[in-house]
Amino acid sequence: MTVSNVMNGKPGASEETRRRVLEVAGRLGYRPNVSARNLKGGRSGLIGLIALDLTSQYGLEILRGVADELADAEQELLVNASYHDAAREKDRVEFLGRGLVDGVLMIAPVLEDETVKLLRRQNLPCVIIDPRRLEVPLPRLSVDNYHGMRQGTQHLIDLGHTRIAYIRGEEDLESTSVRFQGFEDAMRLAGLKVDPRMVASCDFSYASGFRTATQLISEHRPTAIVAGADLMALGAVDAARASGLDVPSEFSVVGFDDLPQAAQSFPGLTTVRQPLHDMGQKAARALLSLIEGQKLLMEHMEVGTQLVIRNSTAPPRRGAEG
Repeated sequence: MTVSNVMNGKPGASEETRRRVLEVAGRLGYRPNVSARNLKGGRSGLIGLIALDLTSQYGLEILRGVADELADAEQELLVNASYHDAAREKDRVEFLGRGLVDGVLMIAPVLEDETVKLLRRQNLPCVIIDPRRLEVPLPRLSVDNYHGMRQGTQHLIDLGHTRIAYIRGEEDLESTSVRFQGFEDAMRLAGLKVDPRMVASCDFSYASGFRTATQLISEHRPTAIVAGADLMALGAVDAARASGLDVPSEFSVVGFDDLPQAAQSFPGLTTVRQPLHDMGQKAARALLSLIEGQKLLMEHMEVGTQLVIRNSTAPPRRGAEG
């Protein structure tokens, strides 16, 4: 059984024996039969993923990380979407939990209590990526929203901005409140007041960001906007231009995500990077560990952020802060 153990990654062989077996297998072009191995272990070799939707660049970047990690582990991925529909999400969990997959990943799910109970009843290993509520009673992975937004806001303060508007995201996401807390604390620690008239909410879209920023600029004349997501920030950049302001010499914008569009836009968007690809990989690794019966060191995993300074931010014009 030594050769079988080596080819299937099991312990019990010396390093020298392992090296020789792999060398011969490589010369012969041998690869273990993954399907047979999965059947023997009572597994499907499939991992389910339920995304919020299949159109956002945010979700696709996470999905790419998941797919890369599972490819390395010789696992296949079955992708579904809930489209913000709690009933559809529960239906997808029920479908996948009929033995079709070995575990499931969920990106920003609605995750009503009945769905959590269903996951537990099915004994289906699950990891939540970017939970809408941080106290979800399941293994979960989120980004450090608070410090990321503090850093993005501090960048504008360091440039000399004091009249900074803020565009919140969707209010049913806990990350929206956490990011806003980071903004508020950065302002407060700098001795600046947050003007509630210069805080607005909208959904995570370019169009909403454009409309909201246009209104903020027209009514309150901030010199900068911080947006809770890149698409809103890109809308704010174009709203400033449509209002006759040059970005960044007359108006600055900071986003949050670092989607590919942030680097491709003109000017390039200064933003807080969420390591979306890495988040997908890390969540997939955690799920594979659960499937193997291993216990995670932490139920709540958190990844850091990074401020990416591009060309959408600059010091305010002299006199503009008055």
